[in-house]
Amino acid sequence: MLAMGIGVLGLAAGAQQQQEMPAATELERHIDALSNRIDSMRQQLTESQNEMEAMRAEIASLRAQLAAKNVGDDAEQSASALRADVQQLQDNTDVLASEIRTHDQTKVESASKYRVRISGTVLFTSAALSGRTDNADLPIIATALAPGQPSGDLSATARQSILGVDAQGPHMWGASSSAAVSVDFFGGIPYADYTTSSGTVRLRTAHATLAWPDRALTVGLEQPVISPRNPTSWMTVGEPALAWSGNLWTWAPQLVYREENLLPRSHLSGEFALIDPPSPGAPPSMSDRVPNGSENSRQPGYEARLSENLKWGARDVDFGAGGYYSREAFGYGAHGDAWAAAADWLFPIAKGVDFTGEFYRGRSLGGLGGGTFKNYVSYDGGEYYKALDAEGGWGQLKLTFSPELEANLATGQDNGFEDELRGSDLVTESGMYVNLARNQTAFGNIIYKPRTYLLFSAEYRQIRSWPISGNANRDHIVGLAAGYLF
Repeated sequence: MLAMGIGVLGLAAGAQQQQEMPAATELERHIDALSNRIDSMRQQLTESQNEMEAMRAEIASLRAQLAAKNVGDDAEQSASALRADVQQLQDNTDVLASEIRTHDQTKVESASKYRVRISGTVLFTSAALSGRTDNADLPIIATALAPGQPSGDLSATARQSILGVDAQGPHMWGASSSAAVSVDFFGGIPYADYTTSSGTVRLRTAHATLAWPDRALTVGLEQPVISPRNPTSWMTVGEPALAWSGNLWTWAPQLVYREENLLPRSHLSGEFALIDPPSPGAPPSMSDRVPNGSENSRQPGYEARLSENLKWGARDVDFGAGGYYSREAFGYGAHGDAWAAAADWLFPIAKGVDFTGEFYRGRSLGGLGGGTFKNYVSYDGGEYYKALDAEGGWGQLKLTFSPELEANLATGQDNGFEDELRGSDLVTESGMYVNLARNQTAFGNIIYKPRTYLLFSAEYRQIRSWPISGNANRDHIVGLAAGYLF
């Protein structure tokens, strides 16, 4: 039995040895193959190094020949080829750098995975005033100088900087979708130490649009449809230039439908909008939103505008006309009608010279940025109310000297009807806005853009503000602005 067991173990060991021998042989073959590949790579590396040394020697020889001014035809051709290769390498590098910059600009990712673009302006403004105004950073009206009060001031701020986001969305119902929002820091003064020049964040405008080839539907917070234009100034960005001096501007919630090419072979366009006009002045409550006169009527305001684009030589002539109506409800069953008729234009006088402007006539326009900050006036201690009639407008002459340099001259006025104001309860009021009867502003500026993203501007502005009774208050303002657009 013992002998038989020893025999069986011997057979098993022999079988295992026979199985391990092929495995060992296979491993040796792999090692030999790897060794051969390493030797081949070493040989290729040696050849590459030799070629590099030969190229270095050739370049050194060419340099020596050029230094000695004894360059033959072959050496000149080789040098030219070398220069061409270097130039091609530089061109390829520039293309790659441009692609990298483009990638850096478009790599913003949104939750919807559609394209989003961030833009804005870092704007620094400084103003020197000769008198007193309502706002040192952005003067709107001139006020009377109180006894013992210093005359004039010098201020600087970055509160008028803007940040915007534009987004492109999916196509639906045959229309492209898009949205945009912009904010600034002109929402008020923070109640903290050393922050009067920084400001608080404020929503300026916001909209979402569905656009078809010849029509569009927009909902958002925008400038009134009947007042689509603004004068050009980088000193007044927190509120558009000539606001409260003939420029209806207040950003209000609106639903706007626009139709292009209303008539065959014309550029006639039409817009219709529903608007929720705000109330003029400060809100009655600091914590709760109180309905205004238009909202109390339980119906929106209505706007409509027609515009036409014509060719005048090689230039475009634009003009439009629009109307506005809103029902207002006051206490004790009183109602009033707010309305406006407006016209606007852009007319090229000559090459590089454009004349732009707007005009309006209406009633109860304080919510749109006119009517000397008032919708209505009261009489007999508040027993009787009347919607205030107002008219105004502005005009601007733009001189474009080059793509980098332009100058602008503009003036505007907003005027409440004198006969309605003089007999009202407001005559005895001392508030700078409540007692205002007429506001007039004129300015001239120069804007220099050495690069598309960099600007500098110098501006002179004069404000004249008339109270209901008395002489006009005046202020002269010299301002400087510097901005970086991104």
